[in-house]
Amino acid sequence: MDDDKITKELFEEYVNVAEVELSSEEADSIYAKMNEQLKVIHQLLSIPHEAEYDPVIHGNPYPAEIRMPLREDVWIPFEHPEDILAAAPRTSDGYIVSPDVPHQKLV
Repeated sequence: MDDDKITKELFEEYVNVAEVELSSEEADSIYAKMNEQLKVIHQLLSIPHEAEYDPVIHGNPYPAEIRMPLREDVWIPFEHPEDILAAAPRTSDGYIVSPDVPHQKLV
């Protein structure tokens, strides 16, 4: 289980890609919480289960007859988009520029 930890180097890479500034206390706290969450995920994955069971939400079936209908998409423009753009680290031509995220193919 100790081999399946988020390393400090990987954590720093996440912080850089997210372009957030963290104090050392914040970084230590988030780093510890991420590893705790990863530990819980591994515990959940270790629970044996029957592969032929269909997934359900919260253990209850969710058939189409009882689902809420999808609502119509309605565009509601934000009154002051310049406020959002002013808070973004990088913008271009009225758009927020996100950092390039390196991709690698998972095998």
